[in-house]
Amino acid sequence: MESTDMANIEKIDLNEFLDKLMHGMKRLWWLILLLTVFGTTASYFRISSAYVPHYEAEATLTITTAKSDDLMNGGNYTDIATAQQMGKVFPYILTSGVLSDLVAQDLGTDYMPGQISVQAVEGTNLVTIRVTSSDGQTAYDVLKSVLKNYPEVAQFVVGQTEMNLLDESGVPYESGTTSVTRGSMRKGAAAGFAAGMIVLLIYVATRRTIRKPGDFKTLLNIPCLGVIPVFRVKKRRKKKIQKPVNILDSHLSQEYLEALRAVRTRVERRMENEHKKTLMITSSIPGEGKSTVAVNLAISLAQKGKKVILVDCDLRNPSVQNYMNISGVYPGIVNVLNGKEELEDALYTVEKDGIDLRILCGYHEPTQNVEILGSQEMKNLLDKLEKMADIVLIDISPATVLVDALMLARYVPMALYVVKYDYARVRDILEGIEELAETGVDVLGCVINEGKYGTVQTGYNRYGRYSAS
Repeated sequence: MESTDMANIEKIDLNEFLDKLMHGMKRLWWLILLLTVFGTTASYFRISSAYVPHYEAEATLTITTAKSDDLMNGGNYTDIATAQQMGKVFPYILTSGVLSDLVAQDLGTDYMPGQISVQAVEGTNLVTIRVTSSDGQTAYDVLKSVLKNYPEVAQFVVGQTEMNLLDESGVPYESGTTSVTRGSMRKGAAAGFAAGMIVLLIYVATRRTIRKPGDFKTLLNIPCLGVIPVFRVKKRRKKKIQKPVNILDSHLSQEYLEALRAVRTRVERRMENEHKKTLMITSSIPGEGKSTVAVNLAISLAQKGKKVILVDCDLRNPSVQNYMNISGVYPGIVNVLNGKEELEDALYTVEKDGIDLRILCGYHEPTQNVEILGSQEMKNLLDKLEKMADIVLIDISPATVLVDALMLARYVPMALYVVKYDYARVRDILEGIEELAETGVDVLGCVINEGKYGTVQTGYNRYGRYSAS
């Protein structure tokens, strides 16, 4: 039984590692491709600048010796045993300094302008001579000179020999540069790809993110209130169109709605148990989907019969109006806090499906005047909102990037933390939650957004993807 449990644990760990590897590949594919291209390009330029072309001329021939008594009788014959021995001795004669001097003298140079290699076929008197040089004509000239001068050198070692030329290459025109370059480029590409994979493995091994509900307990010691899955829609055009997820959209699946309702139920229960009416929704870093969660949680609570007011306090990047598909320009929270607009006039009422949902939009343009979030006017505004609604939801900037959430947290009793699947690092999440907790706000728990488990699809063959910022 114990061994079975261990096997299951190892299987789960392996599956999780492979899943992390695939996610890492999706994020770092461009780096792997870049390193592969860089390795290929670097190898090409290195071999192009340093490689000296080698032209190779070769000849295949047989080596025979003649016995002196046969010469006296006026005839020659081939002694097979002697010829085979000659095939072994021939390379040493060919590469001797004496022959090199004769070839250089024959070509009118100070040295032999090429390299000679000899290969004797085992068990025969066949020999292949190869001459390599940086110039094709030179290689062929050296080969011809070797064939011409070899007998003169060989007769002092093995006696008189005869060379019967069977085949020769002529002047070589192919230097082998193409094959060498291709081989070098393949090696460079392999090295670049290997470097990319090493980076990917390091990335996977060192990156600690939230991937499943259990990670909150083991890594953060904070409850997970639910997993909101990824939602995909049909790609109707070649151009990718980003559109916020809004549960008032009839195309949303039941699975997505049920996941959101589960989060709604847990949030509502906690707030009722603590007798609190205001909830701040934030995240660690941009792009985790806090605004998506805030908008849809507000709609879901209103659909249950609650009077809900959603406030966009993300003054630097207001987006609730866009997520709710509200057209036109509205006064926004800044004008209300500055006393330029009355609260009732600034609230936008969502008139759909009989829900009681009102929106206090952010300022129509991003502003850096965020100190107002920590002002007495802000506290007074929240008090008014609580009297007008059953639940007040506040969309605020990411907690670890800006101080906005920490400033507002002094006046907000509870917070919900949104964590995108395999996105923010654990240390960033922990830092954000700890900083919020230090202000005295009660962090209800976390929600995994765009979670892998329970991924939703509409059933079409091709999909685009909604944004969840």
